[in-house]
Amino acid sequence: MKIKDLFSRYWPLFLVLLVGASLRLSGLQQNPISLFSDEVDIGYQARSFLSTGKDYQGNFLPLQFHSFSDVRTALPIYATALVSLIPGVTMDLAIRLTPAIFSILGIVAIFFLANNLSKLFGFSSPKTGSSFGFWSALVLSIIPWHFTYSRIGFELSMLFTVYLAGLFFYTHFLIHKRVWAIIVSLILFSLTPMIYSTAKLALLFIPLVLLLLPGTKEHLWGKKLSLWLIILFIPLGVVVINGGAARRFNEISIFTDPTIPTEINFLRKEDLGPSAPVGSTTDLISKATHNKVLSVLQVFIKNVVSPISFDYLFLQGDTNPRHAVQGWGMLEKALLIPLLYGLYRLAAGKHAKFLLFVVVLSVAAILPSALTRDGATHSSRIFMLILPLVLVVSFGFDQLFSYSKWLTALVLLLLFADSSLYLHDYWSHYRYTSERSWSAGMQELMQSVSRHPGEPVIISPKYEYPLIFYLYYTGFNPRKFQEFELQHTVYNSTSGNFNLDGNRIGDSDLYIATMIDYQNKPINPLPNAHYYLTRPEVDTSDIRSVAAIGDIISLPSGEPLYYEVHY
Repeated sequence: MKIKDLFSRYWPLFLVLLVGASLRLSGLQQNPISLFSDEVDIGYQARSFLSTGKDYQGNFLPLQFHSFSDVRTALPIYATALVSLIPGVTMDLAIRLTPAIFSILGIVAIFFLANNLSKLFGFSSPKTGSSFGFWSALVLSIIPWHFTYSRIGFELSMLFTVYLAGLFFYTHFLIHKRVWAIIVSLILFSLTPMIYSTAKLALLFIPLVLLLLPGTKEHLWGKKLSLWLIILFIPLGVVVINGGAARRFNEISIFTDPTIPTEINFLRKEDLGPSAPVGSTTDLISKATHNKVLSVLQVFIKNVVSPISFDYLFLQGDTNPRHAVQGWGMLEKALLIPLLYGLYRLAAGKHAKFLLFVVVLSVAAILPSALTRDGATHSSRIFMLILPLVLVVSFGFDQLFSYSKWLTALVLLLLFADSSLYLHDYWSHYRYTSERSWSAGMQELMQSVSRHPGEPVIISPKYEYPLIFYLYYTGFNPRKFQEFELQHTVYNSTSGNFNLDGNRIGDSDLYIATMIDYQNKPINPLPNAHYYLTRPEVDTSDIRSVAAIGDIISLPSGEPLYYEVHY
């Protein structure tokens, strides 16, 4: 097909892509205001892999990258490493350009997927089907939830796009009966556990999701089922055997929450009343009312309901500044109109199969997160909820456009105004209100540290634990750090020597420690040492009277963050 014909056929998609790509690529390194520790970790892992073929803990060609406090999925790091090889792309840029690229590809994927779903479920003509694809691409390109994650070095944009592509190729198989399409589809689905940890649980829902697509039972759900499931779950089995997945889930599961027993005991003591003698035991009713099973069930129900609440979707959103702009929902408020209209039209009964498909997608998105302690409104863990929301909103727009073009134009005008206000907040205020959440100042701190090669540097960990920032921004040789890991000498206690409470990192010049005595000059200080202390440490002590202040590292808003101190 010629480029002219291609543009003529898909000009609505190209128009939406222009908007979506502009929003995602503009000022990518300026907002969010700096690289968060998880982003820096991805960068150092990618750098370690490119230079040594190993993660920075020394594992060769890892299926899971081992970081300081977590086990990271492999594909986002491999993708970041590849993007960093593009001429002119620095590692800093690659960390955020990688998810931006995948998010733009996601807009393309949902356009074609929505059109295929329209054909399979038969709720529109081929002409209107293209309209459904257009609405889906448009909605995805502008909603705050997808937009926010497309600009940060998290794995979710990649996961979402791979999942959409898997669904698209599967629907392509159902429509055109091409075997290669289903093989590509299942391979893409099977890779999702290697992109994001929570996807390991979501993968279990994929067979049910596919079963609900018209044509699956006739063409697939028979003798070939075992073969398809083997293809689908092989990578999951490899990842689980490789280790890390079970440990990570155990750390965040609602079933292992250490605060639950304490809360239960407190409530049972309240049932006894203030005058109960020491050693009193609670009665059967109190034990039946306050126990671990009911406590876990209450948390689970809250985690299931909260992601679909009006407050979360349209008013307050995620309270974590790294996940959302504070004071904004995950969707624009104007989208409430097509969302409700879409639900109304689906509930009318003519499209019951499509409604069931959307419900199952929603359950598959919410349930894995609901099993985690803070999963109620953890936008990363329920990121896949974007798909059913976009489909329902787009269905509402599609139906509304057929009913009244003038009313649709009014909703679009409200959406434009709402989106403009959101973008103003994002670019004018969010950069500074979220600066601490994005580890602002750590790059500048390490630039100051780099000016003292060969001299001891002591960094206080009272703002952010600085090790990964030091390794990344000073260009610390990954091979040397792998030697520290191999010899188990990463952390070497200072044991109070040099007036320091903390650790020396390997045999490097870096000490991550706090001072034992801020008031007096150390009797046996490290020669030519440079101390980087946080503002509260300097302001609440008399260290200025015994030491001199050098560099002042400030937040982008101007607030002092670290002081360089030397004797």
